[in-house]
Amino acid sequence: MNQENNNQEEVKTENKETLKPQTTKKIIVGLVAFSVLMTGIAGFFGYNYYSFNNERAAFEEYKKNKEEQNAKLQTMLEENEKMLRDMSELQTLETKLRRAVIRNTDEKTFTTNLDNVAPSGTQSTDPNYLGKGGSKDMDGNMVAVLEVQNKNLASQIDTKKTQLTELLAILEGGGGTSNSVFPDLWPTVKNSVISSNYGGRIDPVAGGGDWHTGLDIAADFGEPVFASAMGTVEVAGWNGGYGRYVKIDHGNGYGTAYGHMSAIAVEPGQVVRKGEVIGYVGSSGYSTGPHIHFEVFVDGNFVDPTYLLKIGNR
Repeated sequence: MNQENNNQEEVKTENKETLKPQTTKKIIVGLVAFSVLMTGIAGFFGYNYYSFNNERAAFEEYKKNKEEQNAKLQTMLEENEKMLRDMSELQTLETKLRRAVIRNTDEKTFTTNLDNVAPSGTQSTDPNYLGKGGSKDMDGNMVAVLEVQNKNLASQIDTKKTQLTELLAILEGGGGTSNSVFPDLWPTVKNSVISSNYGGRIDPVAGGGDWHTGLDIAADFGEPVFASAMGTVEVAGWNGGYGRYVKIDHGNGYGTAYGHMSAIAVEPGQVVRKGEVIGYVGSSGYSTGPHIHFEVFVDGNFVDPTYLLKIGNR
């Protein structure tokens, strides 16, 4: 009996000794497999992380370029809108000037000089500035289209300004009452300066975008304000944000207005001469300091006063 038990124990010992290397081998194989699996997982996530970083960087670059492109496009659209507005104003003003010149046909100088100025609507001979187009989709081409439009508009505006200068020279050389009723006189003292131009600007008080309907001309408090042309005073009094305000009708579709004055020297219905004192520089109404806000109207529409004023000779 004892012999049988001993034999059984020997068999078990042999089995254990036989199983040891097999178990160890399996463990090693398992560890290797696990190590390979973990290396694969690490590689997978590492690759995805690297790809994600590259894609994120590419996306951030795309967003930056997109924002810059949108900002450029917005700037070009604003420039385009302003130039279109300028062209419209210049066209209106040129028409009025030509009518004024034609009304003086009794004077030979006027008719002779008028022949030297190209008539309104003359076709350009420069092929770069002739209107062309088609039905092509503008998606992706908006910047290119605006670049061409703005370049051409800038050239046309320069041409219009040249023609207006020539027409003004004709009017100035003609004498008579046309000179008196034409609003080209600088409206205050000679040492005054333009502190804010006509057109788009940043609101001087509230900030943000603002469309300025005239010129702000800074001068010392109490300096005289002159009528830019002969005419009849339509308004003389307080006018909201304009403060103390005077508006003058010069006839033939021309008008001027003067705001933010410290005092008014005329009354509604009064006829004033060109250069007559109508008030004094101040800072009344929506204003940050002493200046005169000067507006010019042509047929009831605002135009840039710098088109008319003798700024170079003030």
